[in-house]
Amino acid sequence: MEETARLAQQIHELKGSMLAMECFVNSLTEALSSDARVVVQAFYASESAAFRSALMASTAPEATVAAFERDIQRALRLLGELAPPADAS
Repeated sequence: MEETARLAQQIHELKGSMLAMECFVNSLTEALSSDARVVVQAFYASESAAFRSALMASTAPEATVAAFERDIQRALRLLGELAPPADAS
């Protein structure tokens, strides 16, 4: 039971860290000028495609892949791009 409590604590800490990073990234995104936003959109599209390829070639669990795809779509909406349908590749 002690190990379960330790792992639960680590998960809660990771969730808190992820929320703090989301707040930071959201703030940065909101502060972007229109010109900078276009550049970030292009880099983000390229980076997310590369990460997607690596993730698909890995043994990552389906929950990890689903969270990645969900958060990519959320970030694209935040940047102002229309997110493609989930089944589009």
